[in-house]
Amino acid sequence: MTETRVMIRFMKLAAVSVLATLVILVAVPVQAQEEDIAGEVLRLQGAAVAMQDAFPRPLKIGDKIMRGDVISTGKDARIEIRMIDDAVMTLGERTVFVVIDYITTGEEPNAAVRLLEGAFKAVSGDLVKTANASFVVETPLATIGIRGTTFWGGSLDGVFEVALLDGKGIYVETKTGRVELTTVGQGTAIRSADIAPTAPEAWGAGKVQRAVDTVTFK
Repeated sequence: MTETRVMIRFMKLAAVSVLATLVILVAVPVQAQEEDIAGEVLRLQGAAVAMQDAFPRPLKIGDKIMRGDVISTGKDARIEIRMIDDAVMTLGERTVFVVIDYITTGEEPNAAVRLLEGAFKAVSGDLVKTANASFVVETPLATIGIRGTTFWGGSLDGVFEVALLDGKGIYVETKTGRVELTTVGQGTAIRSADIAPTAPEAWGAGKVQRAVDTVTFK
């Protein structure tokens, strides 16, 4: 066998080996991901990306959102995600949002997400109707506990605030204090993780609308 033929045969074998490796690498994550689906993209305006294990996935309508995803939105963007328990999360522009965990089965269902920056609106789903269930939203300043409700969180006039838009209520807790929002239209401001949230106060219709506008599709 000539040197050229040996080289060609070697290259073919190497190509087959690389292809087999790629098939294995692709097939294994797909199987794992099926067990980790947390939601699905319902609506999208502008650009949004999900990052998992340092691998970015540009999102489109119908794409799955996985446990562990870090979701980022661009300028003027909006994304609406239906979670596996029919909860709905809507993110505004330039928002960074992490799906830490989303388990709806077992004796103690648990959902935990984190807002790193930006604004969002959450409408709770079936998970919070289950006894012993826990659903929290973490932020750099406070933790928000959900009890079957619709609420908004984000920055207004340079201050992070949370407002109850509908439903039973939520709590907002920092390292030094906790408040309960139980009346629709109430809000609280969180200026530091080391300072208790402000006492609940009624927001005027104008302020509520400004908050909702940050997550409203155009």
